[in-house]
Amino acid sequence: MTVLQRKELEDSPLADLHAIASELGLEGFRTLRRETLIDSILESQGGEAAPDDSEPDEVPAAERLEEPETEAEPEPEAEEEAEPEAEPEDEPEQEEEPEPEPQEEPEPEEQASGVLDVLPNGSGFIRTGPDGQSRDDVYVSPAQIRRCELRAGDEIAGPVRPPRRNERHPSLIRVQTVNGGDAEPPEERPYFGELTPVFPTQRLAAPAALDSAPFGRGSRVAVSGPAGAGATTLLREIATTLAGSHPDLDVQVVLVGVRPEEVTDWRSAVSAPVTGGSFERSSEAQVQAAELAVERAKRRAERGGHAVLVIDSLEALPPGAQRRVFGAGRATEEGGSVTVIAATGDEREPLRWATTRVVLGADGSGTLHGDRLS
Repeated sequence: MTVLQRKELEDSPLADLHAIASELGLEGFRTLRRETLIDSILESQGGEAAPDDSEPDEVPAAERLEEPETEAEPEPEAEEEAEPEAEPEDEPEQEEEPEPEPQEEPEPEEQASGVLDVLPNGSGFIRTGPDGQSRDDVYVSPAQIRRCELRAGDEIAGPVRPPRRNERHPSLIRVQTVNGGDAEPPEERPYFGELTPVFPTQRLAAPAALDSAPFGRGSRVAVSGPAGAGATTLLREIATTLAGSHPDLDVQVVLVGVRPEEVTDWRSAVSAPVTGGSFERSSEAQVQAAELAVERAKRRAERGGHAVLVIDSLEALPPGAQRRVFGAGRATEEGGSVTVIAATGDEREPLRWATTRVVLGADGSGTLHGDRLS
């Protein structure tokens, strides 16, 4: 570990000082005041303990050792004194407190991982559950978000501390990984909005019912029709087929405004992760869950990967959110893609935005339209 100077420590947040103290094996560091903690860190690492005082102390020490040597008679005593000084030299080995690494309890500290949701004030939360907000979500400070250049939808992990008095959520101590890689230095990546959209050209596997309406990586597939026409059944078949046929695809099911029983059915019917929830949740919470799933898919596309969102149902979202969610579907010239396959109910506008349209009749029959993909 690099020896830190007092100025660096004084400029560091308390959480960083705790992390350093834990690495040095300091006991009871969480109970120390900031200045005392800094002194303890400097003393333990043998760093800038007191640069100006250390040199003057060494001179008198040397003089004290030389004096017995000049005197002829006390020479035996000088030898005796040399032996006790060998013992203190052994003591530092016992004082090498880092050795009892089992006591370095920060390792067993609770770890958290999940998808980052960034708030308007610059702070954020790691959403740890599939249903959006929960009491187990972990607070992420604005400083951590800035330092690691985090974005909404990033999958992050790191150690957490429990909530203190007047805090409702646990807090992230430090960001260890971002999207499976090291948090620092931040990964260089483009912004999704700056990628060049192109028509999809790589066909994806689909149920036999969609053979005449091909769709590919980056398609926007609208499945429309009245209630009971079989849109949900078709979406489950699509999700199952894609997850089984394309291991490189990150398939995610997003539920918006469905019945509670359908949430259970979806989770038992498909192997892909299911996020979102049923209609009893507030409209704001439903929009937030859908848009966070979209942000996660965008982050994958920025890194050249391929994501698929299967949404049941788009019509439960307000018009503005419908455009943001469905409009994220695209193939990019740079290589990544986001495919959006959504039930749209009787909403007509999403059909204009779609690259592939499946219009179901009340009897389950369908009219299929695929654009520019063979």
